[in-house]
Amino acid sequence: MSRHAGRSEATVLLPRLEHLFQTLSAADVDWSLLRHRDTLGLPEGDIDVLVDPSNLRRVAEILADEGFAAVPAPPPDLHAVDYDRPSGRFLWVHVQSVLSLAGATVPAAAVLSEATGRPPQPASPWLLWILLLHGIVDKGAIAPRHRPHVMSLAQQALPPPPALEAIALENGLVPSRVLPLAARGDWLALERPLAPPAPPSGRSRLAAAVRRVRPGRSAPGFSLAVIGPDGAGKTTLVEALHNRLPFPTTLRYMGLTGGQIPKADSLRVPGLVLSARLVVLWARYLRALSDRRLGRIVLFDRYTLDGSVPSGVPLRPLAKLSRRVQRHACPTPDLVLLLDASGATMHSRKGEYDAATLERWRTAYARLAEVEPKLEIIDAEQPADAVRRQAEAAIWRRYRPRLEAGTR
Repeated sequence: MSRHAGRSEATVLLPRLEHLFQTLSAADVDWSLLRHRDTLGLPEGDIDVLVDPSNLRRVAEILADEGFAAVPAPPPDLHAVDYDRPSGRFLWVHVQSVLSLAGATVPAAAVLSEATGRPPQPASPWLLWILLLHGIVDKGAIAPRHRPHVMSLAQQALPPPPALEAIALENGLVPSRVLPLAARGDWLALERPLAPPAPPSGRSRLAAAVRRVRPGRSAPGFSLAVIGPDGAGKTTLVEALHNRLPFPTTLRYMGLTGGQIPKADSLRVPGLVLSARLVVLWARYLRALSDRRLGRIVLFDRYTLDGSVPSGVPLRPLAKLSRRVQRHACPTPDLVLLLDASGATMHSRKGEYDAATLERWRTAYARLAEVEPKLEIIDAEQPADAVRRQAEAAIWRRYRPRLEAGTR
């Protein structure tokens, strides 16, 4: 029987991952997961895969054929991502050709020679100590998704393989002290230093220095605004995207109220108020532009496009003109998502404005679709999770071409 046979009955794979893993095995790639296979159904975390260095190029080709987009990353690791619409989640595959833990490396062959099951994962002693070292040393805490498996494996009192024992001891993790804590799930104790770590060896210091200066391209930036009347669910969606997108994100408020805007209004001189408002808006935009240039996805809660919609209070003609000027004050983001719901629905959610007023604003927002090619309308009558999924799919459609262009 193949050492990759015998899938755990608890393993539930997304069809997309099932096909990818079958393709890897059919291509005679020597590979293994670096996490417990039973966590693959959870939406959190990368799908870490270890492959023999000789298979690295072939794996890159397979990922491309399977529809994954390459993400710029320092060599030799490969990163590839795609959005799986049926499951409503991003799948981020991180391919390593050496096992990297706590600033040290272990040849892939040492782990792959003992990998078992389908999809293959490291043998139990390897898996336990990979999760312990990665969690405690690299991340500062063992992720909740890994804790049940760490606890179960630790209860078997599995000693680390010699290559990992040396790394553990160098980082102050004495197996005889770590295993009882992990076996009873004392995660707080595991997060604290268990012993003063030994001074890093010359080789470790050199490896760390190389990692710090090793050149690598960052992913391209992207900007997204979520707009709509009060009660449409803007803040809920922005926070969900901030928590779920696998890319680095920054939240920015870009509405025509709040923040420093009231201070600008307190000047009470019409021309001066407008000038001060524009300064505030551009200060916000420039901060966001800086984040975008660093390769982050900027999530705008509201945007200056709100100036196309009537205010919630009566305005004099000059104030209306000022609002229209502010509407065009800053460049349109890469994508604008308009949350659309009936006035009655939005009134029931928030209640600050009556349904008729909200319906008028809804109509005014809808007109933006005629003049803004970057705007997409999302039905906000749907449950929040369905709205989030539709938003993620729209983001990926717009962002993926930029990502792929950045890796060429």
